[in-house]
Amino acid sequence: MSPDLLTGSAPTRARFSFEVFPARSGAAALALGHAVQHLSAAGPDFISVTYGANGSNRDASVDLLKYLRDHTDALPLAHLTTVGESREAVRRAIHGIMDAGVHDFLALRGDPPRGRTEADPEVSGSLSALELVELVAEARAERPALTSVGRTAVAAYPNGHPLSRSRAEDIEWLIAKQEAGAQFAITQLFFEADEYLSFVADARSAGLRIPVLPGLMPVSTSAQLRKVAQLAGRPAPGLLAAELAEAGGYAPELGVEHTVELARQLLAGGAPSVHLYTFNRHEQVLAVLRELDLLTPSPLG
Repeated sequence: MSPDLLTGSAPTRARFSFEVFPARSGAAALALGHAVQHLSAAGPDFISVTYGANGSNRDASVDLLKYLRDHTDALPLAHLTTVGESREAVRRAIHGIMDAGVHDFLALRGDPPRGRTEADPEVSGSLSALELVELVAEARAERPALTSVGRTAVAAYPNGHPLSRSRAEDIEWLIAKQEAGAQFAITQLFFEADEYLSFVADARSAGLRIPVLPGLMPVSTSAQLRKVAQLAGRPAPGLLAAELAEAGGYAPELGVEHTVELARQLLAGGAPSVHLYTFNRHEQVLAVLRELDLLTPSPLG
């Protein structure tokens, strides 16, 4: 990862990172391997790997993390979630990932599994993201040779966490995660530059020091746009939704165009980097970076 992102100082050049998720079939795994090679060749700061609620797909996630570690030049960053799992189960998962040679984590509480709600005791009793940051620090201390290795990232919510009552509460929680050892944050998806820029400005005024990476996803379809709107907690941009509909619901170039314009505004406003949700495809996110002039020539073409 770029030192600029760790210090929060102004980067000498805008940077980028990616998110992928484990493949769910043999054919998808082949396609993902192809995509990962292209993503890695672009020279990202890191590639993060998700897994599902209750640690579902964790073995597949660890396999993908090890693939990134062994077969690419990209730094792998492992997602961790706590919903529905005991403290000891999460600790074992952290040690298992560390034993696999991966030491960077994104600490998340996570969403309730399908069919469960926040009213379920198994969900409401889960460790918070703050407690997970603290647990990662404890787990690293239990591997003395690795105490200086690895970074911890956390989530930030420009439009508010679903369980939060106010922006002030979101910022207070983010600063608490910083004080517990988080070294940078990645935002949930959003559509307008000011949603990120105003959030970061307010957080800086309140005492946030760590870098905040804006999370962006160049959608290809109307269905993806609806999903992003659900995650962002905001209506999708009307013009983009209308243009996708007019194109029959599939127009990757429109998602790229929207993301490029948004990223330009964010970088001009001081964002240190962009974190791109890839949907396990490389074409659109690399097109975004190409338009932003952030790519060096790739050996893969």
